[in-house]
Amino acid sequence: MTVTASAIDPIFQPLTINGLTLKNRVVRSSIGGRVDYYDGSMSEARIAWDRHFARGGVSAIISSNVGIRTDGFAVPGYASIDHDRTIPSWRRLIKEVHRYDCRYIIQLHFSGRQRDLPRKEFIGVPPPSATDRPDPLYGLRCRRMTIPEIRELVQAYAQAARRAREAGADGIEIVACNGYVLHQFLSSVINDRTDEYNGDLRTRARILLEVMAAVRAEVGKDFFVSMKLSGRDEHNASTAPLNRRVGNTIDDTMQVSRWLADAGLDAIHLSQGDSFPHPLVPAGLLPMDDSRYSLAALFYEGTRVPLAFLLMQFALFRRLNEWNWGRRMPFKRRGKLLPEKIEGMNQHDAAKLKSASGLPVICVGGWQTASRIREALQAGHCDVVSIARGLLANPDMVQRFAQGQDAPERPCTYCNKCLVNALLQPLACWEESRFASREQMFEEAYRVYKEAAVGADSDRTRAV
Repeated sequence: MTVTASAIDPIFQPLTINGLTLKNRVVRSSIGGRVDYYDGSMSEARIAWDRHFARGGVSAIISSNVGIRTDGFAVPGYASIDHDRTIPSWRRLIKEVHRYDCRYIIQLHFSGRQRDLPRKEFIGVPPPSATDRPDPLYGLRCRRMTIPEIRELVQAYAQAARRAREAGADGIEIVACNGYVLHQFLSSVINDRTDEYNGDLRTRARILLEVMAAVRAEVGKDFFVSMKLSGRDEHNASTAPLNRRVGNTIDDTMQVSRWLADAGLDAIHLSQGDSFPHPLVPAGLLPMDDSRYSLAALFYEGTRVPLAFLLMQFALFRRLNEWNWGRRMPFKRRGKLLPEKIEGMNQHDAAKLKSASGLPVICVGGWQTASRIREALQAGHCDVVSIARGLLANPDMVQRFAQGQDAPERPCTYCNKCLVNALLQPLACWEESRFASREQMFEEAYRVYKEAAVGADSDRTRAV
């Protein structure tokens, strides 16, 4: 693996990692609404969506979660990479993104028990997981995988990686964070197996190392491969008040990062939390008035959802839940959110992983201020920052940084209305205070659909 860079402004300092060259140090993190077709085939809106961010100046786009197998789709309506027939559509999307000197990284994903909405044929069929215990947040059902099933899943990652390379992707990212299937094996509070995939940290990490070996066997050593890890589980922050189990610690993740480096990993993408959503990811508010409608979509999937949905119709219960969520975050004081505590929240853990593994680290964590990003890069806490909500609010943020602007005029408020509306509405900023009018908010939310309908370069698109 080679890592090279040149000496200019840290944000706009090019970086090369194992053949992947980034023109600056800002990448779009994994976000993407349900803009594709139910079967996982790609829509024109998906291409318009990613083009939207490539035009904004980021050096790379990490795709939305891309299902490697149909029984592991977290939510229908996302483009998948579960079959060779998907390769041409990915090739077309990547070619379009490359027009803007932007790299494209496909994020390989399998939900396990963290499956919010199954495809129709899997309704009532528990998804395969490391465990057979429902998740503590929604009560999402699952079943424990057998050893042969684990081996099949490992090969599914490898074949998905092969397809990504054949499609012309600049690299892949393997999801092993936020309570998804690989994290379900890795986490000490989720994995309750009694076979060779549990016992200590090394055996819990076994499937990650097997996936790495299988992927490298398919794509070779000269293809960029990163893995997204949760630095800390913080299980006690995401479940019932009486729970005291913490789960994996940053020391655990540092050790895992060493093993992954030895296995041929090129970079680590750092997140937090043992579920999604979690008080640490995405850090901010949990708007219960909006989220009660999304709960309806989970009604038949989670054993805890029907009662929660009923109680959420009462304002008092919604306020109680908002308080309970907020008190678990270190980002609130006297009921008020502290944005300055959110931005860059993971950078010190990122520095620990850099030191432990020797690998470049991509750090997510509410970034949207050039001076804060510059400080983190100069301090060597991370090598690249990844942004999701901030770019959703201001897709041209990097261009504004290049023009000397330190922060957006209307920054992301960390309200997380984008998150709680994502199952039923287009993924967009739904904080009305950020717009001149309610009509403008809806215009922005549906922009990619209009662009998909009329084409990227038409006069009508520019008018929109």
